[in-house]
Amino acid sequence: MALSKLLALASLVVASTCSSSLPDVCTTAFVESSLPAPDFFPGLELIAGSVTAQPVTNFTAPPDSTHPGATGRDFCNVTFAYRHVGRPNDRVNLWLYLPSPAQFKNRFLVTGGGGLSVTLGARGLATGLPYGAASITTDAGFGGFDSDLSRVILYGNGAMNYDALIAYSYRAMHEMTVLGKELTRKFYTSSNSTKIYSYFHGCSEGGREGLSQVQKYGTTFDGVSVGSPAIRHPIFHYHGPLAQRKHDYYPSVCELSRITSDAIAFCDPLDGKTDGVVSRTDLCFARFNASSSIGNPYNCSAVPQLGQPPIAGTVSAKAAAVAAETWRGLYDSNNKLIHPFYAPSVEFGDSVTVFNPATNQLEPYPNPLSPAVVNLLVKEVYSPTLPLDEVSPDIIRDWVNEAMTKHLSTIFTLWPDLTPFQSSGGKMILWHGEADSMIPAHSSTMYQDKVRKTMYPNLGVQQGYAEMSKWNKLFLVPGGGHCDPGTVTPLGQFRPNEAAWPTEVLGSLMEWVEEGKDFERLEGIVQGGERKGEKEGICGFPLRPLWGKELQCVYDQQSFEFFTPKLDSFLVDAY
Repeated sequence: MALSKLLALASLVVASTCSSSLPDVCTTAFVESSLPAPDFFPGLELIAGSVTAQPVTNFTAPPDSTHPGATGRDFCNVTFAYRHVGRPNDRVNLWLYLPSPAQFKNRFLVTGGGGLSVTLGARGLATGLPYGAASITTDAGFGGFDSDLSRVILYGNGAMNYDALIAYSYRAMHEMTVLGKELTRKFYTSSNSTKIYSYFHGCSEGGREGLSQVQKYGTTFDGVSVGSPAIRHPIFHYHGPLAQRKHDYYPSVCELSRITSDAIAFCDPLDGKTDGVVSRTDLCFARFNASSSIGNPYNCSAVPQLGQPPIAGTVSAKAAAVAAETWRGLYDSNNKLIHPFYAPSVEFGDSVTVFNPATNQLEPYPNPLSPAVVNLLVKEVYSPTLPLDEVSPDIIRDWVNEAMTKHLSTIFTLWPDLTPFQSSGGKMILWHGEADSMIPAHSSTMYQDKVRKTMYPNLGVQQGYAEMSKWNKLFLVPGGGHCDPGTVTPLGQFRPNEAAWPTEVLGSLMEWVEEGKDFERLEGIVQGGERKGEKEGICGFPLRPLWGKELQCVYDQQSFEFFTPKLDSFLVDAY
């Protein structure tokens, strides 16, 4: 058959699929016909009879912090399952939202999870609908979309389930992506010549998952959006309790919140503009002294969830010492840095205390995530608790070293050579709130600089970042919290501010990938105050914001050094 006839036939097939209605294609039979061939992914086999397909019409996709919502969405709600060859009781469930042919825009989207889960379920799937993207998620074989790693990581105490760990770390995402891309291609068209753009979007654990795919499977995605990635497992929430113990003082969250408020007020104008937002956490760290809060009053109502009665007083010298120690970072007994630190304008999220009515005293309450992770990944035991008496900076360093020897190739996600991703034309946007109290912004700046040093070793700092920004950009979001605008106080109260937040990270990424629209500043939308709704640029690292009549993005060597400290407690430069 002549080439022209073959092309014409292919066009007819594509046109036929694209002109089909949702009821035509959203059937079990049609989805089954669109599944990857049995030998498409060696080592995996589809489970017969696992396909479900349900049309959904006039759906409203809710907005989220980094993407808009949409109304009137029509899609096919699809699930199917596969197993790994040689594991007859294995079952990995996949879940997709496939837009109607009329709303599909040749896009495929993977969204990440959070905490110890690789999925956000329906919330994550809805992310793709405003963009006309087929979206997919996986349960990683953990027993359902409401399960997570903690339920399957151990066969029993002392017996690590490495299949589950590897699935969580990177493998389940990769398998899902490869299978999902092929199903999407066949569902909408049988032509290999039709370009379907592939994207990843996730924050926190989801951000780590995105980086795991870039690092291990660099040719898989055209564009990747990574927010506040949790790349440094397993210990990152002990700064506060250890600082409290060192000074033998356990301040109320109310007292610490007063210090944070003072820091914000002092540091706000350091960027040249007074707007309630600390845009220069580097200058704040260098210039604000917690002792300036001593004697300032605080007054808070009861906090039932912490057992605290109404409390009032003035900031004590001991509270100021605890705050300063927490900001300093986690150092070992040789005064070497173990973990990145927080700036004074960041909420004391890991310094919560609870009231013990039996002793009439405030006591430390370590973030429960870290004890759980340490027990599961280091000690290999099922236990939600870990007495603070068993924790010290040196012990934490030893835990990290032990974890690296066990899990450096799995859950640690710090590989800096991204050549395959860059060479394949991939584009990546990293974004991290400077007021993130869960994962310090330093974690991302340190990783980004390691990528810069690895891939551009013969270029200076500014030239290296300029070259890297052609495909890989990092934005520190002033006033931004953990994956969301504003911050959450230790009391669980939302503290709004007038910061600009990047509400369209995915949209910017898609324009960069599909239309070549490069940019130096990430677009943000002011979230509060008189300027609410206005657009404001966010500087790309290592440049820092400086306001005069308008925003300038400037290089500051001391700021760069602040954001790229060396974790010199470790002999191996991997963590």
